[in-house]
Amino acid sequence: MQEYNSISEKIKVYKDNFDKITSNNGKDWLLAFIWIVIIELFSAILEYDIAKSYIFYMQESIYKELLISIIFVSFIWYCVNSIVFMYRKQFVILALYGSICIYLVITHDLTFNLLMHNLNPFEIGIDGFGFYMFFQLTLKFIIAYLFIKMFISIKNRKLLK
Repeated sequence: MQEYNSISEKIKVYKDNFDKITSNNGKDWLLAFIWIVIIELFSAILEYDIAKSYIFYMQESIYKELLISIIFVSFIWYCVNSIVFMYRKQFVILALYGSICIYLVITHDLTFNLLMHNLNPFEIGIDGFGFYMFFQLTLKFIIAYLFIKMFISIKNRKLLK
């Protein structure tokens, strides 16, 4: 019985640490939302080779180049600003912004259609059953948990006002 308590205590410690990192124990909805987007972007990047049919490619044009340059310049500006002022929240938002840039560079999906497809919880088995499906199920479970934490923090925020 003692061993069971130690395992359950370890799981509780891991869950508490995960909650602290991802949503500040259900107090920060923006942090939970940022983690949801980062995990979704990471999942979409991993899914890129399998689900290329969901991506709508933009033709090479001046508008595409302007959009990419505006995103790149604002990323550099935000990165320098975060380093100069050293705000913790800005580093999390910088990670979000960086993951969006990496997503755009790898997938060339300026419409974010692959990302929206990836947010659908009912589309799991794109490539059949295997490691990829297990990984997607795990990520979707984590994202569902983060959505719950985000809604709890919004509810708690409204109750405090």
